[in-house]
Amino acid sequence: MSRLGKNSVGLGTGERFYIVMACEDLGEAAHVGRQLSQVNNGALITYRRAEDVMLNCPSGRVALIILANSDDPETTGRILSWMRHRWPRCPAVVIGETGGGEMEIAARKGGASYLTRPVSSQQWAGLVEHVLSTGIDAVTAK
Repeated sequence: MSRLGKNSVGLGTGERFYIVMACEDLGEAAHVGRQLSQVNNGALITYRRAEDVMLNCPSGRVALIILANSDDPETTGRILSWMRHRWPRCPAVVIGETGGGEMEIAARKGGASYLTRPVSSQQWAGLVEHVLSTGIDAVTAK
């Protein structure tokens, strides 16, 4: 198995990882938790505010970041910038109310994907499956 730096995302077989999610709607967190429980080798860490991730960030291998809270676009951009510095190869997703607005622009400028509510079960499953299907070499390539 390849040796990876602490900021790498690559997942080996059976390797434990974390999905970090900032959300106010526990129903959204429950969707992600159900998808994650099916793979049985990861854990969901939830925060109420995205800024709380910065104050108390997880020390393990973060494989996906989901920002599904109601921060303004400026705050979201600042937080994504910090997350990109902390976890440069980690995929990030911002969940918003509408597409094409300032929030979507902030997400995309911050290197994140953007989804609008309501997010379907298939979309939540796709996010988790993407993390698991991305090979070590593809995620950690420079």
